[in-house]
Amino acid sequence: MSTAAPPCVAEVPPVIPPVFLAGTEAHGLHAAAGEYRLWLAIPQVPPPPGGFPVLTLLDANASFATVTEIARQGAVRAGATGIGATVVAGIAYPGEAPYHRARRGLDYTPGPPAEETVAHASGGRDAFLALLRGPVAELVAARCPVDTTRQVLAGHSLAGFFTLDVLAHDPDAFTDYIAISPSIWWDQPRLLAGLRQARQPARAPRVAIGVGEWEQGLTPWEAGAPEAARTAERRGRRAMVDNARAMAERIASTNAEVSFRVYPEENHGSVLPVAISRALRFVLGQGGGASAPGV
Repeated sequence: MSTAAPPCVAEVPPVIPPVFLAGTEAHGLHAAAGEYRLWLAIPQVPPPPGGFPVLTLLDANASFATVTEIARQGAVRAGATGIGATVVAGIAYPGEAPYHRARRGLDYTPGPPAEETVAHASGGRDAFLALLRGPVAELVAARCPVDTTRQVLAGHSLAGFFTLDVLAHDPDAFTDYIAISPSIWWDQPRLLAGLRQARQPARAPRVAIGVGEWEQGLTPWEAGAPEAARTAERRGRRAMVDNARAMAERIASTNAEVSFRVYPEENHGSVLPVAISRALRFVLGQGGGASAPGV
């Protein structure tokens, strides 16, 4: 009685290099606060006559690939999406961690929070902004033609607070601003004081502010968690949705064009990919866009 031949065993393929994001490049920068990485995605098309718009993206370790692909996909059909070819200049920190709590806590803040205590250092905001306006902007301009009239700063969470703080205190640093889930609770009085006193830029900035519906409370699946009460208290105290709406209304009372949106069924961790394409369309579209209801 013959026996069946053993099944063929597929040869295990050799390990190949990890996936990388084509059309991007990395540069190192040194500053007093430490080492930085500048990740650039430069459109692989001829620049428009005035140069490319530039999106300066904070927390690039967490979101550079996501935002770059959203910007690229938008540019494929710019006439339909309203998003033209755009340089993405991501500011990252050395290492693999998506968020570098201590470094961002220093870079994105003008000082300690108004009503809470944090363990990391704060107050590096001015030095970090100088890095963005000096070495970062110069390096980007050296790599491709840029449109100095279309310079967008984008940040999420504490980087969103930094974005609004730059708008409030240094409105000429960038032309347009995207603040997603901004941590306004960090120092709301400072933001409001800056908006009252700031000299208005010659061209009205476009400001997109977005926040997730569930950022001020619990998601449905968190309700029964052991830490639910503590989480709900903290989110209620920080009032992410209410503060973002009030800040959008305040900014709209200046000469800014403002888009404010609350994204249904999104939380602090999930809202960025949903919000960024709407925000890019608003700040980079030829005609801007209508402000959302309530602004």
